[in-house]
Amino acid sequence: MCGITAIIDRENQPIDEIEIQAANNMVKHRGPDASGYYFGANFALGHRRLAVLDLSEAGNQPMTYEGLYIIFNGEVYNYLEIRRTLIENGYSFQSDTDTEVILAAYHYWGYSCVEHFNGMWAFIIYDPRKNILFCSRDRFGIKPFYYSKIGKKTCFVSEIKQFSAIKEWRASMNRPRAYEFIVWGYHDHSGNETLFENVYQLPKGHHLIYDLDTHSFEILCYYKVEQRDCSDISWEEAKTTFKSLFLDAVKLRIRSDVKIGSALSGGLDSSSIVGAITKHLEVSTAIQQLTTVSACFDSSVYDESFWIDKVAKKHHLLSHKVYPTASSFLNSLRTLTWHQDEPIIGAGVFAQYKVFETARREGITVMVDGQGADEILAGYNKFYYPFLRQLIRSHPQRFLAEALGAFFLHRQSPGQIIRATYKYLKKNKQRSVPWISPQFIPAPEDLFGRSSDNTIQETSINLLYEMGISILLHYEDRNSMASSVESRLPFLDHRLVEFCLSLPSNYKIKGGKRKYLLRESMKAILPSEVYNRYDKMGYATPQSEWMKDYQEDFHHLFLNAIERADGFFSPSILETKDQALQWRCLALGVWLEVFDVEI
Repeated sequence: MCGITAIIDRENQPIDEIEIQAANNMVKHRGPDASGYYFGANFALGHRRLAVLDLSEAGNQPMTYEGLYIIFNGEVYNYLEIRRTLIENGYSFQSDTDTEVILAAYHYWGYSCVEHFNGMWAFIIYDPRKNILFCSRDRFGIKPFYYSKIGKKTCFVSEIKQFSAIKEWRASMNRPRAYEFIVWGYHDHSGNETLFENVYQLPKGHHLIYDLDTHSFEILCYYKVEQRDCSDISWEEAKTTFKSLFLDAVKLRIRSDVKIGSALSGGLDSSSIVGAITKHLEVSTAIQQLTTVSACFDSSVYDESFWIDKVAKKHHLLSHKVYPTASSFLNSLRTLTWHQDEPIIGAGVFAQYKVFETARREGITVMVDGQGADEILAGYNKFYYPFLRQLIRSHPQRFLAEALGAFFLHRQSPGQIIRATYKYLKKNKQRSVPWISPQFIPAPEDLFGRSSDNTIQETSINLLYEMGISILLHYEDRNSMASSVESRLPFLDHRLVEFCLSLPSNYKIKGGKRKYLLRESMKAILPSEVYNRYDKMGYATPQSEWMKDYQEDFHHLFLNAIERADGFFSPSILETKDQALQWRCLALGVWLEVFDVEI
């Protein structure tokens, strides 16, 4: 995992070495082990390295191969298999890195090389034969890639803050996106815009090809998940196939030359990952004992130590626990916002930040985490609505049984299910918002509108591509990289995603049990207490309690935010009792201050 920087001068002048070094070193946390540069006639590439594979200097970047140059952030997990194919076709290698494999694969297959990759990536390849920069972002946008035109320069970076090293940079708020954040808590949705005006992200599953002669570029889609119709697959075959794909996804993601750990919450997803890793370790001596890190709380309502301890005991884990507090949250708020680049949605982001911080302190460089399971296996409450909607039309005799199952297992009445999904299902149309000044309320056509979710498959795809996992991946990347830790996500192996999205709905929800396929497939490696658990909360934190206990501190930040926002909020915002709204206002204000953003 690394940080990348590219600066192009559209007037074909050489790049200022000090400027690109400043932009590159701004993300030293992403790559503390080495830095390097390549200077072309009118562009420069910069790289910060976090050494994970082949820890020698042979892995440093920019790397060259057959006249090509690359800066790369991420991992191609199946690089050994691709390497063997390339060797059979006459290629040779000087390092044991996946980076060199990417270059050779591009040399052999061209743009289509990414179709052979199983992994996460954001990379730039300089191809002097065509005088282009070939840029690519992985299928699901796990790794970030931002671009912006600043003065006479075009810049590509891993984190938005790097733009501030460019002399002509001025941070300005993107008003429609700020409105969406305050009203709905949205950012990082399907559009390529960010909360910064004139800062864009390369969409997931896309290439960007930049012509260094004409200074024009095109953005091309190379991947969007396809649904294969497996509606006739038997339950036993589905279980067997899922388990095989999942175990292989985990196996690929524990390839490493540094210490590996896992984030453990005591829920179904993380416990399955831990069980899968230890299953692989039984036949491997690469890691003697798996280390896990968990966020816990003194409040029994939010603490999950009981289930964490059950998993640790079953698999003989070295278990570390970190206890985030309200005071440490307040003290870290500005630092956390700086790392995130955009406002944070709540204290759950801080809890995750502390997990990765603790992991690094314990000598862990790679963490395996569970993002993606809820999206592809119907793990959220919102999946009940399309599922029951389908049932009442196709199998009305099963509707009552499933509705009752949802109620008894999760205490979710039909009314609660509908209310829980309403915000997600509706399109974001302009509405009366008394707490934002009228001049800052955008036209309806400038707002994000969500597609309809009539089926479980549609809901999954919308979570993957519209509003859902993108913001979670943003937090995951920044929180892990803040502590120089690489996060790997087996549930987002594209083979697993495609398979799960093709399955019948009743393999994912049955008897009110969400993620039914995962639960049954992993039964043998789960503690019985986790297998029978139905109350998982996600990264739940005592934020509401913290805001009450430290009311004066949070209120002070809230008032500062309103003042800093300089007319964005109307006076009525001071009367709101909505704690979630107060938090979003506060978070926006901290972001405006940290990055000196103009309204």
